[in-house]
Amino acid sequence: MRKKLFKYLSFGTMAVIIVAMMAATVLERLHGTPEALRWVYHNPVFMILWAVAALSGLFYLLEIGTQKRFFTFLLHVSFLFILLGALVTFLFGESGTISLREGEIQSAYEQDSGDSVTLPFGIRLEEFAIDYYPGSRMPSDYRSAITFMPEGRAVQISMNHIAKYQGYRFYQADYDEDLKGSILSVSHDPWGVGITYTGYILLLLSMLGFFFQKDTAFRASLQRVLQEGRKSRLRRFLLWTFAVLAIALCVLLILQLGIFGKPLMPVLRSPLLYIHVISIMMSYTVFLLVALIGVVGVCAPSAETRERLKDVSLSILYPGVFLLTFGTFLGAVWANISWGNYWAWDPKETWALITLLVYSFALHGGVLKPFRNARFFHWFAIGAILCVLITYFGVNLILGGMHSYA
Repeated sequence: MRKKLFKYLSFGTMAVIIVAMMAATVLERLHGTPEALRWVYHNPVFMILWAVAALSGLFYLLEIGTQKRFFTFLLHVSFLFILLGALVTFLFGESGTISLREGEIQSAYEQDSGDSVTLPFGIRLEEFAIDYYPGSRMPSDYRSAITFMPEGRAVQISMNHIAKYQGYRFYQADYDEDLKGSILSVSHDPWGVGITYTGYILLLLSMLGFFFQKDTAFRASLQRVLQEGRKSRLRRFLLWTFAVLAIALCVLLILQLGIFGKPLMPVLRSPLLYIHVISIMMSYTVFLLVALIGVVGVCAPSAETRERLKDVSLSILYPGVFLLTFGTFLGAVWANISWGNYWAWDPKETWALITLLVYSFALHGGVLKPFRNARFFHWFAIGAILCVLITYFGVNLILGGMHSYA
């Protein structure tokens, strides 16, 4: 009884969260970001839903003995750390901006709430400068040379290069039009950052370890695919499948990496951009291929063929979901490095998370009975590709946001 309660509560609550996030992106488009934050993202009910999903999921894992499969259990626990870190940051983290003028000492910053907070030290702006791409007036970087007083410690802040001092972090955010002043973002979140980064490290380790773990649905599907691959017909299908995968990946990378052939805005000038984009694009390619296999599977004349195709899809879907997970949370780390926060609920971020959660349902066929049915699995794969299309095209064309260039 408790197993069923925890299972339905965790997956049911997660489904509600997905729908709420979908609605929030539409609400933001129609009425603005403040309304989306007020009614959904920062709403206590939304936070309670996350807590219910996390705790009921943890209890369910313990009830079914998942702790015996170390990396599977660690994978789910890592998400609990990430959620806990986000909660600590939201409740106790401080953030705001500080405006500096060259030669002047400033010791107070304005919080996002509008309150003024005094720092335990002073900051003096020595110089602000803009670097430009050769032969153009397009900025390649913004730089603020500052000194922390009274210690006299001199540092330089630029895009993707922050300053840390006495538990505070400072980021280049904006500048005055006369180029004599700089505006820095301020963040003070010693506990939240540590907890969240612990979750990210556990997530990476668990995803890597998962592929070496025995008795997983991934290993079972892959083994069946390899065994069946000896048969000529399926072997030809697999060769064509991976040929399509390679071609689709190349096309998507060419389209996406086109942004690298032109000057980038300063915040994008980071080696993390390449890793982030490539991992996301590879995951989208896998999802596209799984959807195409789903079309073949739905039209397959026999249940045996549908089952074989389901195994093919599962054997690549696990790496695909893990690539999307890695790319999404690497983007969160990059955002923290650049702007001082992991998550801004931008439509592109939100839909990437929606896509991740939707596809994660398909990986839980062991506990979600409908996904054991091959026909249902293939129909789900066909429908789920809509999340990818919205994330990649719909956000850019309709929803907008700070990621609309990508």
